[in-house]
Amino acid sequence: MLINKGDKVLLTGNSGTGKTTLFKVLLNQITPKEGKVIYKDTTGKIFEPNPEEIGYIAQDNILFPDTIENNITMFKTSLDKKVNKIIEKVKLVADVDKFPDGVKTIVDLDKENLSGGQKQKVILARAEIHDSQLLLIDEGTSAIDSGATKRIIKELLKSDQTIIMIAHNFSKDLISLFDKRINLNEGAN
Repeated sequence: MLINKGDKVLLTGNSGTGKTTLFKVLLNQITPKEGKVIYKDTTGKIFEPNPEEIGYIAQDNILFPDTIENNITMFKTSLDKKVNKIIEKVKLVADVDKFPDGVKTIVDLDKENLSGGQKQKVILARAEIHDSQLLLIDEGTSAIDSGATKRIIKELLKSDQTIIMIAHNFSKDLISLFDKRINLNEGAN
């Protein structure tokens, strides 16, 4: 399957068909038993991407006990100016506005002061703020209500990034927002 720069791809399939494993191959965390992934630049020259420059949103939200802002910027103060725009993009503004300290609110891992959906929005904001040209999203909106998911997806897909997203149970309306859909089948070669 050829994926071009800027394509928005929905990756579907039953549990156990290898969707997350495919992401690990794209991130060079594992080597495929068969086949290979080839990255080419605009001139057709083959290159190896730096895995650290690929945006990746894993199924498990990994936040740390610091401010929402630092969880988004990963302590890169040069990105602080972009936080407000990014939290708008991922529909996190209304959530942050509920906290007296806004983006300076400390994420309390013991008291879990952020809901599952709010955590996913923070993770989405983290991936977006770093301007990765390739963004891999593994069930990145599963804890967010369907209305917000649709608004977030529409906003994310406006970018010129190449986005590959794993999702289950998307409506036909959401599926239609993507350029391509790849459905992995168990045992397919």
